[in-house]
Amino acid sequence: MKAVSKILSWIFLPLLAPVYAIAIAMYIENWEDLHSFSQDNNLYILDVRAKEVFLYLFTSFSFLAPALTVLFLQTRGSVSSVMMEKRTERIIPSIMVVLFGISLLAILLYKVPGWLPGARFVFGLSLGSLIAVIVCTVLTFRWKVSLHATGMGILTGFLFTYYSEMLIFPMWILVLAFITSGIVMSARMYLKLHSLPQLLAGFAIGFISLVLGIGFFFWSS
Repeated sequence: MKAVSKILSWIFLPLLAPVYAIAIAMYIENWEDLHSFSQDNNLYILDVRAKEVFLYLFTSFSFLAPALTVLFLQTRGSVSSVMMEKRTERIIPSIMVVLFGISLLAILLYKVPGWLPGARFVFGLSLGSLIAVIVCTVLTFRWKVSLHATGMGILTGFLFTYYSEMLIFPMWILVLAFITSGIVMSARMYLKLHSLPQLLAGFAIGFISLVLGIGFFFWSS
């Protein structure tokens, strides 16, 4: 069971949450692609090249750049492991993730036209993830909130908000997202790395941040 919990922790690294979220929306067909679901909000109908660009941007700024930063800090002895299990080790990497998140959001807002299908969801995913990281960074100075739970909150919050725009949607994706979130959080608790309040707080931060981030671009349009 311990080995399974560690594998789950690696598969669902917090840095991968935005990548998983946008990949699911872009590549898993929904039942309303050509019907009542607004084409202005539909990521599935995006051109293949546009999908590749979005996937490249989120993978680069949300995962690769922060991951390389953590690996560099590990070689310098600033962090003991890439999982950063000690609260004090997370402060500098979290600040770097915030900077990468700001860069990603700036690039998206500057380069991606607002009329592109699903653009507001892409902007919202970037902004919501940034909000979640900022909140977790501030809390890290005093408390060890679960970043894995935050990542699952980001993933689930994005899918929940995205599919809420549909009259009919693939319910199994949302159910699977919530179940997977529970499994990942249970794995973190089994490894005795987080308490239940830390896990619930992390999930709530990720989920609410995504709802607010996406909502901002809908409310302001």
